[in-house]
Amino acid sequence: MRRLWHKLTIAAVAITVPAMASGDAATTRPAFIDTPDACYQVERQMGESVYLKAVGSCEGKPGRAFITSKLDTVKIFVEGLLWKEMKAQSLSIPDVEVSLKKAEELGTSITIPTNASEIKMKEAAERTNVVYQSPEFQGRLKAEAERIKLALFGDAVEQYYPDSGNPAPIQGKLGADERIYVFVSSSMPIQTIRNYAASIARYGDPRIMMVLRGFVGGVGKIQPTIDLVGRVVQRNPACNPVKEGECEILPVPFGVDPLLFRRYGIDRVPAVVYARGVKAEDAGLSEGDDKNAIIGEFWKAFGDASLEYIVEQMQRDSDSQGLLQLVDSSR
Repeated sequence: MRRLWHKLTIAAVAITVPAMASGDAATTRPAFIDTPDACYQVERQMGESVYLKAVGSCEGKPGRAFITSKLDTVKIFVEGLLWKEMKAQSLSIPDVEVSLKKAEELGTSITIPTNASEIKMKEAAERTNVVYQSPEFQGRLKAEAERIKLALFGDAVEQYYPDSGNPAPIQGKLGADERIYVFVSSSMPIQTIRNYAASIARYGDPRIMMVLRGFVGGVGKIQPTIDLVGRVVQRNPACNPVKEGECEILPVPFGVDPLLFRRYGIDRVPAVVYARGVKAEDAGLSEGDDKNAIIGEFWKAFGDASLEYIVEQMQRDSDSQGLLQLVDSSR
């Protein structure tokens, strides 16, 4: 299930507890002092001297700061300069309640700033997706796939792809609304990517796919991506189709989809996502586009662990029958 962790720290007041000897504990008391502006907080306290520093922007409104002191009078230093000498005021329960109320009020008005690069990232992802989904690119991709099949299998292509003209849908173990995405990058060791590809091939489920964020070498180039996919899906990397005539290919669905990376918050690879409740209006468009597809819930894992291990852990967390069938098949 999607879990989002947001940590918001509200600095309404500064509470500083200076180090003290155990024998002084009984004589110290909580108190507060005036500050020249609400932006000033206690930096440190040394005996009767309290040092303040500005945090954030100052608005010219007097403030308060909390201290602990066994002295009635303390000296207040602002940015290292003596501001005034004043009597520390005792802290009472109403003061605490007022401070808590102020913190709650500030909490309702504070907003998390927007990522300055979010718009540019979204635009770049959409441009990549448009190119990938375009008829021109899909045509080039299909032509390259046919070229690779002919190079690998030659005249025997019909033997290995008898239904290539009108392929029948492949039945898998996952439900129609379930997906497993294995997010990878060309910067990863090729053997690591090949290990994931081998696991996907063993499962033999068309709803498990490998995903790249973008094209290798940039959106304007297709051949480096084709070369990478060819190195990954060839079962024996040492096989040379020119000399040996045929090389076994792993049936691994591949996709280039930056929208999927963004939708599932993938900021590092390798990563694996199991999603269910996936419903897309247009199967030809990205399931990472929230305008095209909805998702129910998902689980994700980061790190170079085997796909079999990750699937087993996600099955325990999600209690998915589809994942259970994958686990049983891998055993």
